[in-house]
Amino acid sequence: MEGKPVKVQLIGKEKDYYLIKFPNLKVPVKVNDNLYTKMKHSRDYLFLQTGNEHFNVHSA
Repeated sequence: MEGKPVKVQLIGKEKDYYLIKFPNLKVPVKVNDNLYTKMKHSRDYLFLQTGNEHFNVHSA
């Protein structure tokens, strides 16, 4: 399925989990380090910075 990437935002870290804010959810989703790394390198997610600046991290 090809489409636009989901715009998500890293809002913090709680113990061993990263808190990711998805556009249509009121509460953040907790993901572990392994899943967070996969999301950062995936073209399915576009991480937003707090100033609405976009950054996309893909491996070369």
